[in-house]
Amino acid sequence: MRKRMKLIFPLLCLGALMEPGAPYRPYIHPFSLVSCNQLTSSVEIDGNDTTLPGVVEVNANQVNSSKGAWWDEEEKEGQVQPSRSKRRYLSSLQAALGTSWFSRWMSREGSGATVLSPPYLHMVLASLLVGAEGSTADKFHDVLGLSDSSCGEIRDSQRSQDMHQQFRLLLRDILSHQRGSLSTGTWMIFQEGLRLHHSFVHSLRLFYPEVQLGSANFSQPRVVEESINSLVHRASGGRLDNLVAGLVTPRTNLLVASFIHFKGRWKTRSQCHGTELQDFFNDAGDKVKVPMTIWCGQLQYKTAPEYTMIKLPLSETMYVMLIQPVRPAKMKNFERTLTTDRILGDSQTGFVKLVMPRFVWEGTYNVKELFSQDPDMLGGQANFSRISSAQRLVPEQVIQSIIFEVMEDEREQVIAEDLSVTNTTTEIRINKPFFFRVYDGTLEMLLFLGRVKKLPLKSELNIF
Repeated sequence: MRKRMKLIFPLLCLGALMEPGAPYRPYIHPFSLVSCNQLTSSVEIDGNDTTLPGVVEVNANQVNSSKGAWWDEEEKEGQVQPSRSKRRYLSSLQAALGTSWFSRWMSREGSGATVLSPPYLHMVLASLLVGAEGSTADKFHDVLGLSDSSCGEIRDSQRSQDMHQQFRLLLRDILSHQRGSLSTGTWMIFQEGLRLHHSFVHSLRLFYPEVQLGSANFSQPRVVEESINSLVHRASGGRLDNLVAGLVTPRTNLLVASFIHFKGRWKTRSQCHGTELQDFFNDAGDKVKVPMTIWCGQLQYKTAPEYTMIKLPLSETMYVMLIQPVRPAKMKNFERTLTTDRILGDSQTGFVKLVMPRFVWEGTYNVKELFSQDPDMLGGQANFSRISSAQRLVPEQVIQSIIFEVMEDEREQVIAEDLSVTNTTTEIRINKPFFFRVYDGTLEMLLFLGRVKKLPLKSELNIF
């Protein structure tokens, strides 16, 4: 009988701020702790190391989906209310980091379609920062925008506790607001028998409870890959297959795998409907037939001399902005300089017939490769001694997969013949390179940003 690895055990869940039965002790807020490389809270932690269980069966609460997850426990606490000023700061930080990271992506990606989720990538990288030391921690600080030269004694513990909660509240609200549209999963899988510092496990649970820990025997690479892929397949509702195929070797002692699945729906149904193959003009000047969706209704839009913008309301509290430059060569400049206020300025609302590519893309990227120019961050010179005393503990792979789709409930669609197109109808065609941003309108938070420069016969993300 073939030997199979079990699926991953969820060590980490978000509970109360205090250890069970422990007296009340205030926590230091995570931004100061992380920035100053102080990754233990005021809760007393013994010096013992801990080992992890093997990969075990996945269950509904392991995945941040509509079935419930760690934020449901937070909702029961109700200890701290969101701070608008601190939330604005966090939102601005994510937007700035997203633009910077996306530029790095594009310099490597070339042509194709690419999507990035700044908040989720930030969470994955920050969870690794918890175990980083020395110059590796410094690199993570820079990449995450957490560098801080004022690491003196922290005296205002109440403010620190509040900031700690603000960060959790923001993550909680993103996922709980979009519980019908977003599902995520993140796993750190270590070599079987590796002893982790208890302080690392505790700090990871404190700061990033959505990350789950487990172990596997990497001396059997194909068996481990089968187990991890089976785990991710189930956690993603069957959407992801073979996420880590060919990536595990007998030398692996740590692998990080994550996914985010965005399944958006138009907030209002289209007053016309149609899907047909039409030309998309790629950035190289060639054209290709791709599935185009026709959508009609009242929309906010802008036709400026240098670009066209269309704002599409989505389900829950989200909306997406599509920006198509008149000259594709100007796209990078617009991505850097066009703010939301500037994009929406002088826009108008009217009846629009919109023709655009279908929003169904999937892709996988290796975060480690994207930071390959920094060998002491995720490369062979990296120092993750806060995780374990084991020598040369470096993530073999840091894999993230994104499934991005926007659709309309077909049961509510009407046929195109039912639409009476008049002279007042504005027609907008998204048929050449464009970029887009997805926001949570309530939180004023950038959730995704993407660019489409070239489409194959089927719209899909480049895998790089």
